[in-house]
Amino acid sequence: MRWIALAGVAVLALVAAACSSGDAGQPDPADSPGVSAQLTQSAEAGGITVEATWLTGDNGDGVEADLSGYPLAQFVLLDIKLDTHSGDLESVNMEQAAGLEQAGVAARPEAWVSEADDSHHREGVLVFRRDLKGGPVTLAIDLGGKQVELLWRTQP
Repeated sequence: MRWIALAGVAVLALVAAACSSGDAGQPDPADSPGVSAQLTQSAEAGGITVEATWLTGDNGDGVEADLSGYPLAQFVLLDIKLDTHSGDLESVNMEQAAGLEQAGVAARPEAWVSEADDSHHREGVLVFRRDLKGGPVTLAIDLGGKQVELLWRTQP
């Protein structure tokens, strides 16, 4: 009987440990919308959906823009898709509206290489100098009073 009670306590302890996040109940930012270690992330603000894909040597083939002047060793390339059912996406100047931030240091894009400019659907590549250190990187885009922030916890 004693062994059964000890086995029950051990099982409960294992279940409790497995369910515990180990961070005093704080939510894991990776579980939040717009936050992950994946290449593609998305968020929505003010009726505009933003999808950003961090381009690497493995996934850049699907991009129709000419990126030959921006080698990955020197530049961070983010494929951006903007979609809305109302409003005018052409009014967003991507070079002025977007920025990367890492450890409190902000960077403006070197270029916006457009693939499609439509008032409801835009796509292109934001080009940033590769001046990043290790650690999380945030892409912020001002969509005319509404801001979207996407966080890569680790750089691809």
